Amino acid sequence: MALIIIVSLIAFQFVLLYWKKHHYRSYQATTTIGLWLIPFLFALQSGMRQFASLWALFTILNSWIIFKATRKPLHHMTPKIVYKWFWVIYQISYVSGIIGYFMMFLTFMGFGVPEVKEGEEPTSSGLISWGLTFLSYGIYFGILGRDFVEFCTESMASTLGYYTKEGFPRKHLRLGVCAICGIHVSNAISTIDAHGHLQPPVILQPSANGVPVEPSIKLNCGHEFHEECIRGWCLIGKKDMCPYCKEKVDLRAFKTNPWDTTQQLYLNLLDALRYMIVWQPVIMGLVQFGFYMTGLK
Repeated sequence: MALIIIVSLIAFQFVLLYWKKHHYRSYQATTTIGLWLIPFLFALQSGMRQFASLWALFTILNSWIIFKATRKPLHHMTPKIVYKWFWVIYQISYVSGIIGYFMMFLTFMGFGVPEVKEGEEPTSSGLISWGLTFLSYGIYFGILGRDFVEFCTESMASTLGYYTKEGFPRKHLRLGVCAICGIHVSNAISTIDAHGHLQPPVILQPSANGVPVEPSIKLNCGHEFHEECIRGWCLIGKKDMCPYCKEKVDLRAFKTNPWDTTQQLYLNLLDALRYMIVWQPVIMGLVQFGFYMTGLK
């Protein structure tokens, strides 16, 4: 039986890799739907009302964001709103994960562990229970946000017409127009040097009528973007290329402090854990069903 489990896990890896490589959109959609529904159904079956309530609140708010991101024509402020929302989700996820980790670490160090008297059975520590709750909630909603923001990012960029996943864009990008929101960039432009470092912005002309100048970034390919738009596209939207010409972008240029680097590592961790949350239970469930059908115990 152990050999069957090991062989099944390896075989399913090849199946998933083939599916992801040749049919990425269906694989991504199936994974996102499974990530969204499977934990909620499990919570309902187990009576986890707290998780179910948070899931419902997240779904309602996230549905409004997706509604905004899929409207045609796209409002020029929508990309900033979408990236801001998912940035907040990442911050909450990150802080929740850190709190849960330290709670569990303190428990392992002996803090908050109730003393067990002679003749009594040991009881679980409330600190480690809360730690697991914070850690699992932070990881789950962080991963779910990562999947939804990728959908919103491609939907918004495709609506504007300056980006297509394959082939050439439908619209020509005029000089000085941000391909992410479709609005002209300001005159406070930062550039990326040959070493991949982001240079301080240079204000070419002062702002008119007292309107503050919105910082912009000029990539090595020559295309200009609002700083908030291109940071959202690259760091939050999981894109490492110019949305118009698809030239690779060095993400290190957008990390201005160690906090950005730490958060990027956390986002990479979320991407790696999504497989364990969605497909690992499905694979083990199929193996158990195979055991049941064949009479193995």
